[in-house]
Amino acid sequence: MTVTTLSETERATRLVDRARRAQEAWGEATPKERAQALRTLPDLVLARLDEIVTVIHEENGKPRVEASAHEAAPAVALARHHVDKAPKVLGASRIRTPNLPHRKVVRHHRPYGVVVAIAPWNFPFLIPFSQVLPALLAGNAVVLKPSELTPRVARLLVEIVHQTGIDPDLLQLAEGDGATGAALVDAHPDKVLFTGSVATGRRVMAAAAQFPVPVGLELGGIDALVVLEDADLDFAAEAASWGATFNGGQACCSVERLIVARSIHDELVEKIRATMAEIPLADLGPAIDGRQLSTWGRHIEEAQSIGAQVSCGGHPLPGDRFAPTLVTDPHVLEASVWSDETFGPVVAAVPFDSEAEAVALHNDTRYGLTASVLSADTRRAAALAGRLNAGAVAVNEVAAILYSSPEVPWGGVGDSGFGRSHGVDALLDASWVQVIDTPRGVRFGPHRPWWHPYDPALEDGMAALAAAYATRNPGRRTTALIRAGRRLLPLTRRGGSR
Repeated sequence: MTVTTLSETERATRLVDRARRAQEAWGEATPKERAQALRTLPDLVLARLDEIVTVIHEENGKPRVEASAHEAAPAVALARHHVDKAPKVLGASRIRTPNLPHRKVVRHHRPYGVVVAIAPWNFPFLIPFSQVLPALLAGNAVVLKPSELTPRVARLLVEIVHQTGIDPDLLQLAEGDGATGAALVDAHPDKVLFTGSVATGRRVMAAAAQFPVPVGLELGGIDALVVLEDADLDFAAEAASWGATFNGGQACCSVERLIVARSIHDELVEKIRATMAEIPLADLGPAIDGRQLSTWGRHIEEAQSIGAQVSCGGHPLPGDRFAPTLVTDPHVLEASVWSDETFGPVVAAVPFDSEAEAVALHNDTRYGLTASVLSADTRRAAALAGRLNAGAVAVNEVAAILYSSPEVPWGGVGDSGFGRSHGVDALLDASWVQVIDTPRGVRFGPHRPWWHPYDPALEDGMAALAAAYATRNPGRRTTALIRAGRRLLPLTRRGGSR
């Protein structure tokens, strides 16, 4: 018997074609009908919560507590939020058009069609779930390409969604490596969602541009914690230590930079050293593979070679873990641990002398995902937050926790990508806007003043309308409208009313 193996291109084409056929009927359903079809999803995720946590822990390696708190439980909240909000957010809505009172204008949110979602390994359940669910609710079919490092988690996700009873071809799984993802993009889907590295994100965007189709990119980050001089130093030390090391530091929103007021810098560094030393080994997620460990070691060696000081950590631990690491000294500004994404339990600290310098230090980067500001004066901190180039900024909190809030839009600027997951923005991003304009009252109406042949009176009439649009004064608006009517109404009598 001959066994035929499909090429990546053939497999991707078949998956996209099947998704496109399934999407036709799904896309014609109303947002309310689609939400009704997925109404059981929050309970289905909840019912298998322990199984989700177990598979994430076994395959990714992160502690069970993190698998639960950072992925499984937030997925339930995300499902409830999206299913509840989708009918209204994606439903038709009237657009008020005072300048066209005889017309009825309605905004509709239409599905793109087939969405390819390419997901990473570091949050192997919540990230793909946040890609898949808005796309489905908006009327799309999805082909999910998970990381080749965490396929079991993705299989479980797809299985749970299929338990709702929707057509299985609306969510298909494409396991494989980067070649699989490339083939899916080349199969001409209608939108591509990618979460991963900046380098791969650029390649995905370039490939999608050949058609072109829109893309949503959630890429890297070297997120900062800005600590003002009036901050609680014990709180700051704990926040920095956790923010730099949760998920083994393997998160685009982990704290990789500390920007600390000079008057408290040395004291805070000592507190962070002590706090990091007390983190239990079991609380540290392992490196996903040897490449991660190599990158961490290389960045630290480079920092030391140019004179930066490793205040704590900097070495491997048992079980593919890495000691929480703090790098200090002004020379750190010249090192990769400051300018590039380390994606590990490594954080670099520098002092600042003014808020302007703190802002400049923060914004001197290609990335802009999240940031955090610590201060006893929350108004001052919020004002400073508004000057930081980051998609989300938290005051007196590590901004990474915002990813667990389904109501909060998530995404960055610059090399951190564009587009938003979570919140109603995710539902809107999964659709395109169509406007339908219909007449009110008469079906056709009179000859339009702006149709051929042009009349010189049209110019004066439109100038009067422009004056009416510009003013907020009721009397002037009325005068302008009367003038416009005198110029434009006679021009409608050429064709008569129909």
